[in-house]
Amino acid sequence: MIDIIMSTYNGEKYIKEQIDSILNQTYKDWRLLIRDDGSTDKTLQIIEEYVKRFNEKIYFIKDNRRHLVAQMSYFELLNHSRAEHIMFCDQDDVWMPHKIEMTLTKMKSLEKLYSDRALLAHSDLRVVDANLKVISDSFWKYQKLNPNMKSLCNLLIQNNVTGCSVMINKKLKEILKTAPNNMIMHDWWAALVASAFGAIGYIDEPLVLYRQHGENNTGAKRYSVRYFFGRAAKFRDSINSINMLINQAKDFYYIYKDSLTKEQNEVVHSFISLFESGRFKRIYKIFKHRFFKYGIIRNCGFICLMLIPNNKAQVLDKTQIVESNKDL
Repeated sequence: MIDIIMSTYNGEKYIKEQIDSILNQTYKDWRLLIRDDGSTDKTLQIIEEYVKRFNEKIYFIKDNRRHLVAQMSYFELLNHSRAEHIMFCDQDDVWMPHKIEMTLTKMKSLEKLYSDRALLAHSDLRVVDANLKVISDSFWKYQKLNPNMKSLCNLLIQNNVTGCSVMINKKLKEILKTAPNNMIMHDWWAALVASAFGAIGYIDEPLVLYRQHGENNTGAKRYSVRYFFGRAAKFRDSINSINMLINQAKDFYYIYKDSLTKEQNEVVHSFISLFESGRFKRIYKIFKHRFFKYGIIRNCGFICLMLIPNNKAQVLDKTQIVESNKDL
């Protein structure tokens, strides 16, 4: 049995297509756990209709809390899962018919290599518009991401794991019990934990139609030189993005420091203390521990920001950043 967890919020436009795509999967031994995060449209009515029709497959998790935000809602859903494998699911995408089957096959191959370890498997996605017209056949190419950059030092600074493509095993779920205050997104946090205490595997094939529309909280933005310089010009946002990364890493360190290896402790501590060091020592730490993103332009931009004086590297309010977590 596989548990699929879906957090919904005002998803009436697209949720039927998503649920139907799950019902049409080639692999049938699953159940869908849905938690709503305070919808004010017809999302609840749609969910109830599916629960009545498929009451042995689809379950509505009700609680008294309303708007937890997406990442915390997924952590709440994790508490309701007892399955050996768990998949994250967005409300507005469409799954390819063989998504569960292929992801489970990848997970089982990881389990043969890393028995009793925390494991995460994910895939590429096909970027589509609101009407499912293809924008790009590869999300990774569209965003210029490299799924091979999956070590702890890489994932501290850049995420390449997209939640709606993810499957985790029960061991990783057990390690994920604590929901941190400064978690940027649940997929990024799960990837960090898997990289430290287990392994990450990926499928180089798009298994999700990743829908882009005006209501997306996060999404795909074509990465280009022009896009990079447009972001770089927003100095305060760029500094705040780095501070968000550091604050997330601080939570990771304080939650897991007693379980990390000596080398991992040094890596994470060096990252969270970047702005506590002088500018040139920061650069030394970056090269020593290889805190690198994918691509020369991204890394040049990051290093330039690391050369700013300490008094300008102030933590800003987290809500000021609305860009996708993949852009950080």
